[in-house]
Amino acid sequence: MSGLVQLFYPFGLLLVLLAGASLFFGADTPMTSFMFSGALLLLAGVKLVTSKSVALPPPVPLVLSLLVVSFTFDAISGRTVFAMNHYAIMAAAMAVYILAEAQARRTKDIGHLWQAMLVVLLLISIWAFADFTLNPDMIHGQPRPYHEDRLSAAFLSANTAATFFGITLLVATASILRALRKVVSLSPVALVESLFRHGMLGVVTFLFAAVCLVLTASRAGLTFTLLCLVLLFVWETLVRRKSVARDGQNFSLARLAVISLVGLGVAAIFFWNLSGDVAGARYADLDEDANMRLVMFSAYWEAFLAKPLTGYGFGSFSAVNDMIMTSENAHILATQGAAHNVVLQWLLQVGIVGFLAALAVTGWMLLIVWQGLRQRRNTTYLRTILIITLFILLHGQVDYALEIPGLMWWWILLLGLGAGITGRAKKRKSRRPANA
Repeated sequence: MSGLVQLFYPFGLLLVLLAGASLFFGADTPMTSFMFSGALLLLAGVKLVTSKSVALPPPVPLVLSLLVVSFTFDAISGRTVFAMNHYAIMAAAMAVYILAEAQARRTKDIGHLWQAMLVVLLLISIWAFADFTLNPDMIHGQPRPYHEDRLSAAFLSANTAATFFGITLLVATASILRALRKVVSLSPVALVESLFRHGMLGVVTFLFAAVCLVLTASRAGLTFTLLCLVLLFVWETLVRRKSVARDGQNFSLARLAVISLVGLGVAAIFFWNLSGDVAGARYADLDEDANMRLVMFSAYWEAFLAKPLTGYGFGSFSAVNDMIMTSENAHILATQGAAHNVVLQWLLQVGIVGFLAALAVTGWMLLIVWQGLRQRRNTTYLRTILIITLFILLHGQVDYALEIPGLMWWWILLLGLGAGITGRAKKRKSRRPANA
């Protein structure tokens, strides 16, 4: 019973808050971002106060210090008017990181945390699929403002939804890969039986996420998800390239990977046909959209060059967008709420100084996860977290999903879990008795 209680508090509550943020339009308004940020900070604060074993992970003090320095600079410069909710969002991200890292570090079976996360992601996927198929013109009882013919879930943007369901699909893949390791034979019956016994939740989540992803009709989302999925399969196969034994029978994991990739290809064709013309028609407009992106990126790059060191401040994008609008680009820029490129977005807001700081922090978090690959346990989860990060950053070059709190916090949750897995492995290693 104590294990269930520990799973629910604080990790279960954390998942509930992230699910709420995802379903509440990604918490992408000042009011909702403050509301969910406050709840996440409160949850982390209570956990820190009531538990002696919870400490601030290494990157957190640095991030908090950088936020204080940045806030002080903005206050002196008079740039805090539209920046307050952004600081709250980033502070809440550190709260998510603290909670996830602490939970993973003290949990004996990381699979329980992963399964709990899968359940929440599956429920969101089911809701998104049902919402779109039953009433594609409405969301939460209100008309969809745009992307009416594409699944956007509660994010309103189909491209942001594609990032979310790409993450969900990759999280489910990790569960499937671990289930495949328990296969005793390559016969179809053994494969299906193993998946149903050990990876049923992963398979169902994968299927719903794949359908939702295709229905978003996001070209970059589909492309980068498939690319990262293949990379994950190949990486897992190369790491485990030696034959493994299960119940006295040996077989090649490479053969199993080939079968899995073939099955993945068949599933991809099936889901593509299931989507009808929703996804296929989007590729016909690729040249036109590429030209629009080129105009946008060119305008934002020139704006960045006008103030390259410190940028224009958090929350300043709309003001900058209006400032650089001309008669030639107004038909494109007038409808934009973000730069559609995570690098340009950060350069515009915080300049080179802030971007390098963010890059350093992200690199540190990823390094912690990478160090955990030296252990033998839970490495599939760690590889998945790194591949998901690659997917998010790749899609972030042509979209703004990382600007949405309800999505960005999921990524931070995964990084925190990865840090906790690494921390637990180091702690376990340090407790081993030294050889005489």
